[in-house]
Amino acid sequence: MSSLTVYHQSSPEHPNKLLTHAEDIASTLAAVGVRFSQVPVQQAITAGSASAEVLAASRGQIEQLLSAHGYASVEALSLCDERGEGTELARRLGQEQACQAAYLHFCLAGRGALALHIGEYVYSLLCEKNDLAVLPAGTAHWFDAGEHPRFAVLRLFDSPQVPTFVALEGDFAAAFTGLNDC
Repeated sequence: MSSLTVYHQSSPEHPNKLLTHAEDIASTLAAVGVRFSQVPVQQAITAGSASAEVLAASRGQIEQLLSAHGYASVEALSLCDERGEGTELARRLGQEQACQAAYLHFCLAGRGALALHIGEYVYSLLCEKNDLAVLPAGTAHWFDAGEHPRFAVLRLFDSPQVPTFVALEGDFAAAFTGLNDC
Protein backbone atom coordinates (compact mmCIF):
# COMPACT_ATOMS: atom_id res chain seq x y z
CA MET A 1 0.00 0.00 0.00
CA SER A 2 1.30 3.45 -0.91
CA SER A 3 1.95 5.85 1.95
CA LEU A 4 3.37 9.29 2.60
CA THR A 5 5.36 10.10 5.72
CA VAL A 6 6.16 13.77 6.39
CA TYR A 7 9.13 14.81 8.56
CA HIS A 8 10.50 18.17 9.62
CA GLN A 9 14.13 18.20 8.54
CA SER A 10 15.28 18.88 12.12
CA SER A 11 13.62 15.72 13.49
CA PRO A 12 14.12 12.79 11.10
CA GLU A 13 13.32 10.29 13.86
CA HIS A 14 9.81 11.68 14.49
CA PRO A 15 7.34 11.87 11.59
CA ASN A 16 4.79 14.69 11.68
CA LYS A 17 2.27 12.83 9.57
CA LEU A 18 1.61 9.40 8.04
CA LEU A 19 -0.96 9.16 5.24
CA THR A 20 -2.22 6.00 3.55
CA HIS A 21 -5.18 7.19 1.44
CA ALA A 22 -4.34 8.21 -2.13
CA GLU A 23 -6.52 11.33 -1.90
CA ASP A 24 -4.73 12.53 1.26
CA ILE A 25 -1.33 11.79 -0.28
CA ALA A 26 -2.26 13.69 -3.45
CA SER A 27 -3.57 16.77 -1.62
CA THR A 28 -0.59 16.95 0.76
CA LEU A 29 1.89 16.72 -2.11
CA ALA A 30 -0.11 19.15 -4.26
CA ALA A 31 0.33 21.77 -1.53
CA VAL A 32 4.11 21.68 -2.24
CA GLY A 33 3.83 21.52 -6.04
CA VAL A 34 4.11 17.75 -6.54
CA ARG A 35 1.37 15.83 -8.35
CA PHE A 36 0.54 12.28 -7.26
CA SER A 37 -1.87 9.83 -8.83
CA GLN A 38 -2.33 6.14 -9.36
CA VAL A 39 -2.37 4.96 -12.95
CA PRO A 40 -2.86 1.28 -13.80
CA VAL A 41 0.20 -0.27 -15.41
CA GLN A 42 -0.95 -1.60 -18.78
CA GLN A 43 1.57 -4.43 -19.12
CA ALA A 44 3.30 -6.97 -16.92
CA ILE A 45 6.82 -5.80 -16.02
CA THR A 46 9.27 -7.76 -13.92
CA ALA A 47 11.61 -5.89 -11.58
CA GLY A 48 15.16 -6.49 -12.70
CA SER A 49 14.35 -6.71 -16.41
CA ALA A 50 16.83 -4.97 -18.70
CA SER A 51 15.99 -1.31 -19.30
CA ALA A 52 15.52 -1.94 -23.02
CA GLU A 53 12.98 -4.69 -22.24
CA VAL A 54 11.07 -2.40 -19.85
CA LEU A 55 10.97 0.36 -22.49
CA ALA A 56 9.80 -2.05 -25.20
CA ALA A 57 7.10 -3.62 -23.03
CA SER A 58 5.89 -0.19 -21.89
CA ARG A 59 5.97 1.54 -25.30
CA GLY A 60 2.20 2.14 -25.54
CA GLN A 61 1.91 3.53 -22.04
CA ILE A 62 5.06 5.64 -22.50
CA GLU A 63 3.54 7.26 -25.59
CA GLN A 64 0.35 8.03 -23.65
CA LEU A 65 2.29 9.54 -20.73
CA LEU A 66 4.59 11.58 -23.00
CA SER A 67 1.58 13.00 -24.81
CA ALA A 68 -0.54 13.61 -21.69
CA HIS A 69 2.23 15.41 -19.80
CA GLY A 70 4.02 17.09 -22.70
CA TYR A 71 7.31 15.37 -21.92
CA ALA A 72 9.99 14.56 -24.45
CA SER A 73 12.34 11.86 -23.13
CA VAL A 74 12.21 8.71 -21.03
CA GLU A 75 14.46 6.27 -19.20
CA ALA A 76 13.75 2.99 -17.45
CA LEU A 77 15.43 1.94 -14.20
CA SER A 78 15.06 -1.66 -13.15
CA LEU A 79 16.80 -3.67 -10.47
CA CYS A 80 16.31 -6.93 -8.61
CA ASP A 81 19.02 -7.65 -6.04
CA GLU A 82 17.65 -10.48 -3.89
CA ARG A 83 21.02 -11.18 -2.24
CA GLY A 84 21.50 -7.59 -1.06
CA GLU A 85 24.91 -7.29 -2.67
CA GLY A 86 24.30 -3.63 -3.44
CA THR A 87 24.68 -1.98 -6.78
CA GLU A 88 25.98 1.30 -8.10
CA LEU A 89 22.48 2.21 -9.33
CA ALA A 90 20.86 1.73 -5.89
CA ARG A 91 23.69 3.65 -4.20
CA ARG A 92 23.46 6.54 -6.66
CA LEU A 93 19.67 6.79 -6.41
CA GLY A 94 19.88 6.77 -2.60
CA GLN A 95 21.88 10.01 -2.47
CA GLU A 96 20.11 13.36 -2.31
CA GLN A 97 20.10 14.85 -5.80
CA ALA A 98 18.27 17.30 -8.04
CA CYS A 99 17.41 17.44 -11.72
CA GLN A 100 17.16 20.67 -13.73
CA ALA A 101 14.18 19.26 -15.66
CA ALA A 102 10.70 18.52 -14.33
CA TYR A 103 10.10 14.81 -14.36
CA LEU A 104 7.55 12.10 -13.86
CA HIS A 105 8.35 9.05 -11.69
CA PHE A 106 6.12 6.05 -12.52
CA CYS A 107 6.46 2.78 -10.61
CA LEU A 108 5.83 -0.26 -12.84
CA ALA A 109 6.85 -3.04 -10.43
CA GLY A 110 8.28 -3.54 -6.95
CA ARG A 111 8.61 -0.67 -4.53
CA GLY A 112 10.84 2.07 -3.18
CA ALA A 113 10.69 5.22 -1.08
CA LEU A 114 10.88 8.43 -3.12
CA ALA A 115 11.90 11.09 -0.59
CA LEU A 116 11.40 14.75 -1.50
CA HIS A 117 13.26 17.48 0.40
CA ILE A 118 11.10 20.58 -0.04
CA GLY A 119 11.65 23.60 2.17
CA GLU A 120 12.07 22.46 5.76
CA TYR A 121 10.26 19.14 5.23
CA VAL A 122 10.95 15.69 3.83
CA TYR A 123 8.03 13.90 2.16
CA SER A 124 8.80 10.18 1.96
CA LEU A 125 6.47 8.56 -0.57
CA LEU A 126 6.38 4.76 -0.48
CA CYS A 127 5.88 4.05 -4.18
CA GLU A 128 4.46 0.79 -5.42
CA LYS A 129 3.13 -0.44 -8.75
CA ASN A 130 0.77 2.14 -10.38
CA ASP A 131 2.10 5.14 -8.40
CA LEU A 132 2.94 8.21 -10.43
CA ALA A 133 4.55 11.39 -9.06
CA VAL A 134 5.41 14.53 -11.03
CA LEU A 135 8.30 16.54 -9.55
CA PRO A 136 9.00 20.18 -10.42
CA ALA A 137 12.45 20.99 -11.83
CA GLY A 138 15.09 21.35 -9.14
CA THR A 139 13.30 19.26 -6.49
CA ALA A 140 15.85 17.76 -4.09
CA HIS A 141 15.10 14.05 -3.69
CA TRP A 142 16.43 10.51 -3.33
CA PHE A 143 15.07 7.03 -4.01
CA ASP A 144 15.64 4.39 -1.33
CA ALA A 145 15.25 0.91 -2.79
CA GLY A 146 16.03 -0.91 0.47
CA GLU A 147 18.45 -3.70 1.34
CA HIS A 148 17.14 -5.98 -1.40
CA PRO A 149 16.21 -3.59 -4.23
CA ARG A 150 13.33 -4.79 -6.39
CA PHE A 151 11.78 -2.20 -8.68
CA ALA A 152 11.08 -1.11 -12.24
CA VAL A 153 10.49 2.61 -12.74
CA LEU A 154 9.95 4.90 -15.71
CA ARG A 155 11.22 8.46 -15.53
CA LEU A 156 9.86 10.89 -18.14
CA PHE A 157 11.40 14.33 -18.58
CA ASP A 158 10.32 17.68 -19.99
CA SER A 159 13.68 18.00 -21.77
CA PRO A 160 14.48 16.47 -25.18
CA GLN A 161 17.24 14.30 -23.68
CA VAL A 162 17.48 12.50 -20.37
CA PRO A 163 19.05 15.16 -18.14
CA THR A 164 21.88 14.80 -15.68
CA PHE A 165 21.03 14.47 -12.00
CA VAL A 166 23.31 16.47 -9.73
CA ALA A 167 24.24 14.99 -6.35
CA LEU A 168 23.79 17.48 -3.51
CA GLU A 169 26.49 18.00 -0.88
CA GLY A 170 26.44 16.07 2.37
CA ASP A 171 24.65 12.89 3.39
CA PHE A 172 21.28 14.39 4.32
CA ALA A 173 19.34 11.30 3.17
CA ALA A 174 21.12 9.03 5.67
CA ALA A 175 19.42 10.75 8.62
CA PHE A 176 15.93 9.65 7.55
CA THR A 177 14.15 6.34 7.93
CA GLY A 178 14.91 4.04 5.03
CA LEU A 179 12.67 1.61 3.22
CA ASN A 180 13.70 -1.30 5.45
CA ASP A 181 13.29 0.73 8.65
CA CYS A 182 9.55 1.28 8.22
